[in-house]
Amino acid sequence: MNGTTNIDSSKIWTSHPLREEPLAKSFLLVLIILSVALIVGVSFQSITFAFLSLVLLTAAMSRYFFITRYALDDRGFTISHIGTRRQYLWTNFRRAAIHPDGIFLSPFVKPHRLDTFRGQFLRSKNPTEIYHVVQKHIDIDPA
Repeated sequence: MNGTTNIDSSKIWTSHPLREEPLAKSFLLVLIILSVALIVGVSFQSITFAFLSLVLLTAAMSRYFFITRYALDDRGFTISHIGTRRQYLWTNFRRAAIHPDGIFLSPFVKPHRLDTFRGQFLRSKNPTEIYHVVQKHIDIDPA
């Protein structure tokens, strides 16, 4: 975590996987994106398509390449990423699952096939600390 602020049950931190992950992993990802853009450009014989694929692949991996800011408070949490800011209320979530890279919040009590589309992932280097704050706001079933 780059910056953490404790204010009772509030937390503020940033996540930047490009800096946090091993250099080899980041280099390999950049190499793959450049290779795919080159292949697209050569196969379509167009620099425009190569550039377009480079932009689209970078946009698809923006959570990895660019900083994401998280803020938890008593009402909910906010996720800020590249000029966008989304706020979520704790009342919208009924389950939290701890993962090595963060906390997954779901609107469903049990694992559901729509979790990927309706849930939110709070990426953190210290998920246990964040999980304790989330526990205060969501009635988490231990089973």
